[in-house]
Amino acid sequence: MSFQFEGIDHVQLTAPAGSEDEARRFYIDLLGLKETPKPVNLRGNGGCWFLCGNQEIHIGREEPYTPPRKAHPAFVVKNLEQLRIRLTEENITIQEEQPIEGRTRFFVRDPFGNKLEFLEYHV
Repeated sequence: MSFQFEGIDHVQLTAPAGSEDEARRFYIDLLGLKETPKPVNLRGNGGCWFLCGNQEIHIGREEPYTPPRKAHPAFVVKNLEQLRIRLTEENITIQEEQPIEGRTRFFVRDPFGNKLEFLEYHV
């Protein structure tokens, strides 16, 4: 085989037009991610980008907007229980699903209804 996958560069999520400030409040203020500037030629499209480790989360606008029901990114987190406490304190609904051996996990919805999984592997 002449090609090889090296990882994932970014995950694209969507939100309604004009929701960048709300995205920043959730992804920066609540989750603690850092914003990274969009390339100049894409700024007119709206949305915003965030750093998550070596990957990026891109929030793009979509009209009409309908949040996906099942599709989701999964974030590996150190000190997952601390994140659970933080989200609970901010009245974010935690959704439990079937456990997976070797990891602890839970799900939430961002302000736009995107499903997000947070997990921590047991060593």
